[in-house]
Amino acid sequence: FPPTIMKTSYQIALAIGSFAFSSLAAIAAEEPVTITELSRRDHPDLPDKDILVKRIVLQPGASAPPHIHPGAVTGYVQEGSLEFQLKDGPLLKLKAGDTFFEPAGSHHMVAKNTDDKTKVTIIAFVINPKGAPLSTPIEGHDKPH
Repeated sequence: FPPTIMKTSYQIALAIGSFAFSSLAAIAAEEPVTITELSRRDHPDLPDKDILVKRIVLQPGASAPPHIHPGAVTGYVQEGSLEFQLKDGPLLKLKAGDTFFEPAGSHHMVAKNTDDKTKVTIIAFVINPKGAPLSTPIEGHDKPH
C-alpha cells in the first residue's frame, strides 16, 4: 500500500481504538455506587479484626440497596449530600463535613444521593471481622431504595 493509505488506515484504527476505550471508561464511570479500598491493616489490639478505610461514591440520584455491615462503621461525608437511615432510626439528611456511625450488625436501610447533578463521596472507617465482606444485602431488599 502507498504510505498515505497506510497512514490513513493507522489513523482510523487509532481513532476507533480511542473511541472504544473512552466508551468503556464512560460505562465504568456510570456505575451508580463504587467502593474503593484505600487501606487495610490488622487491628493492633484485636487479632480477629481488620481496620479498613473505604471511599464510597454515589453518582447523582444513586442509592445503595439496604445492607448489613458485620463491623462498626464511622463515615465522613467528603462531598455532596445524602439521605441516611438505619433500621428504626430517623431519616438523616447529611452534607459535606457531616459524620455518621453504624454499630456492628446494624441494618443500613437508606443511603441515597438525592441530588441529580452532584455525586456524593463518603470516606468510611471500618473495624471489620477478618475475612468478612464489607456488607451483606438484606433479604427481600435487593433493589436500591
